[in-house]
Amino acid sequence: MADKNRQLRSAIYTRKSTEEGLEKEFNSLDAQHEACSAYIMSQAHEGWTRLADRYDDGGYSGGSMERPALQRLLADVEASKVDVIVVYKIDRLTRSLADFAKIVETFDNAECSFVSVTQSFNTTSSMGRLTLNVLLSFAQFEREVAAERIRDKIAASKKRGMWMGGPVPLGYEVKDRKLVVVEKEAETVREIMRRYLESDGVPSLVEELENGGAVSKRRKMRNGSVKGGIPFRRGALAHLLSNRIYLGQIVHKGSAYEGEHEAIVDRELFDRVQKRLADHRSGRERKEQKAEISILAGRIVDEHGRPMTPSHTKKHGKRYRYYASVPRDGSKEKGTRLPALELEKAVKSALASHLRRPTGLVHPAMGLADEEKASFASNAAVLAEQLSDAAGGGARELFDKLDTQIKVRPASIDASISVQHLLPAGRTDQDEEERSRFVVPASLHRRGHENRLRLDPPAGSPSSKNTALIDLVARAFAAREQLLAMSVADVKAMPVRERRHIERTARLSYLAPDIVLAIVDGKQPAHLSARKLVRAASLPDDWAEQRRILLQT
Repeated sequence: MADKNRQLRSAIYTRKSTEEGLEKEFNSLDAQHEACSAYIMSQAHEGWTRLADRYDDGGYSGGSMERPALQRLLADVEASKVDVIVVYKIDRLTRSLADFAKIVETFDNAECSFVSVTQSFNTTSSMGRLTLNVLLSFAQFEREVAAERIRDKIAASKKRGMWMGGPVPLGYEVKDRKLVVVEKEAETVREIMRRYLESDGVPSLVEELENGGAVSKRRKMRNGSVKGGIPFRRGALAHLLSNRIYLGQIVHKGSAYEGEHEAIVDRELFDRVQKRLADHRSGRERKEQKAEISILAGRIVDEHGRPMTPSHTKKHGKRYRYYASVPRDGSKEKGTRLPALELEKAVKSALASHLRRPTGLVHPAMGLADEEKASFASNAAVLAEQLSDAAGGGARELFDKLDTQIKVRPASIDASISVQHLLPAGRTDQDEEERSRFVVPASLHRRGHENRLRLDPPAGSPSSKNTALIDLVARAFAAREQLLAMSVADVKAMPVRERRHIERTARLSYLAPDIVLAIVDGKQPAHLSARKLVRAASLPDDWAEQRRILLQT
């Protein structure tokens, strides 16, 4: 170090992928911490001092940055509380090249160094970065190969009819890693299927079962808590009625294989139930084909909890669909109305993106093993692709399957889904704790007598680039070049109207550089339009004042 009298505050980061062994008095995290502490002590002559705070992530994969201790560490780095990060091995910090690039950028911006105890690197040198990238490439390759092996193992095991874990369906219990029939629960499953054949459909059966006191399977989690034992919901009941596990089969990616476990329901009863489900589904689809489908109907409320129901208006012979708040008697809250097509497209896109990021869907309370997480990610990716391609009744069916719930707030659209259909072996209950949440960015604007939401695409995305704005800025620079190339006499000789137009346009080329860059990158505020920029042609030369006028709402 150039200044040996300088105190270098050193933080130790440790990580372990699974929770196995963490309950021991001296575990893997402690061993990593001890080795890193010894290394810091060996650098005491260089001014290194160990920070008292520990940054330990136990039970978190290195394939994601969604780790509490890592996020706390990065926040402290950005706050200039840390000078050196010490890890036992580089793959403890991350196993992803993309994440590594983000982390190193954060370190560089804060002038924070990075050290691996067992691998000596200097991240400030190009050779050190190259060596780190090579190592991380192998770490990422190893993680991906391991995931492929796990997926192959699950596929091969299911083809042999083996149950691969997950929440145990109603009617069974697990003994020696196999499903064993619980006769009392099995009779409940058979009775539910028989009653469905006599009912008007799933919604009416849900009400009947709740009135009769029927509840989902109670499950004891690894942390000792108990889940389940709640009334059936529509999605959970529909899944129970179509679950081929009750036929003694194991399903993998749409194919059914004879399982090792005993069937609960006979083939005749199961087939009759499936035919009735198909008839109801096709009847609903025929009904929906007669009119445009509002795929979020019954699943969306406003910030006050009021249902937002489908409505439409006609203008010049064209039909426009909306979701609008249902007013309450005596309520003074303003109504909210959203354009249906834009809203449905935004929610579909956000949900598909959410499903493609399985690390944000799984949380520790689920108690999934590594191989179950791989199956979970695969199921989520399949549903994401189906959702991207689905339209009308198909999209509505997927929203129903995931029990999608949406709430409109002033600054965003909050949504959540049930993860039960993503779990490896399926399940027949649906717990409130096992929901995953995501947000669709939006901004609320007053129009007339009601509030409307403007859906904002992510800043910098192709959809957020305003081509009219970019074209206007390009014409401004072209107009300036044209004027600079002309003599004073040529400018004066131009028709007055033409000269004023080109001068007015050229003034826009003197925008603050960051405003121009934001427009080109699509990161400008949603309210900044080409029309607003043209009207602001008499902008001041002061860049700070320009930002106040153009960038603030």
